[in-house]
Amino acid sequence: MSQLGNPIATAVATKTASSAGNFVKNNSLVVVGTLLGVYAWYKLPAYLKRKAAERYARANIGHPVVTAAAIIHESFSRVGYKDGFLSFLLPEFDLFTDEAALMNIASQIDNIQLVAKAYEILFDRDLFTDTLNGLSTAELNSFYNAIKAPNYNSNPQLNTNYYLIGDSLYCAKKSGIQVPQVEEQNDGSWFTTEQLYGNYQHKQLIGEVIATGIYEPENKRYYIVQRCAIWGGYWCYDGIVWSDQVTNEQI
Repeated sequence: MSQLGNPIATAVATKTASSAGNFVKNNSLVVVGTLLGVYAWYKLPAYLKRKAAERYARANIGHPVVTAAAIIHESFSRVGYKDGFLSFLLPEFDLFTDEAALMNIASQIDNIQLVAKAYEILFDRDLFTDTLNGLSTAELNSFYNAIKAPNYNSNPQLNTNYYLIGDSLYCAKKSGIQVPQVEEQNDGSWFTTEQLYGNYQHKQLIGEVIATGIYEPENKRYYIVQRCAIWGGYWCYDGIVWSDQVTNEQI
């Protein structure tokens, strides 16, 4: 005589499985969309940072500050993982540091803040933390002393305090400035229009540097700045400012 199972329990289990199957079937698009949304939320910031770093590197290729940041980064040999799940299993640590390369480039740097900013944009890392972890106390002291030593800082290119493509510029004049609007011509030159880019007070954000050059008649550096009405580069306006009118520090 065969033993019968509980018919009520069997019916409930069958109904539950059927309901779960119907839910997945009827909401498959929602489930897939949610999973893709979670994946994008996790991956998109890193992707945008990487693309921004690539644009920054292309726009400022050959600039001494960017070169210095790259040399410092390549002076550290690391193993492990900086972030993510695997960083719990194998945290990142310094394997080897090329102190000679670091000291050589340190002797050519005058403005370490500009180099640190380029370092962060290019490699998503903090320069001070990396040097602190990669150098002994004596080496760290020598590195930063070399930067400050006036008899070492003999490279005029690295001492040139001008701003890079991608820098945000603020009004440095206490009296404020008026910024004219410009348009780029087919030959790459900039033409001042009759429109006003804006009036800016001391410390106010003006825009992001998209181009720079020298006005030959006066041997004076200018910057083309841009602001966009919509994030992502839509409805953008360009203006021109002079080097003595702006700073890249939010003072």
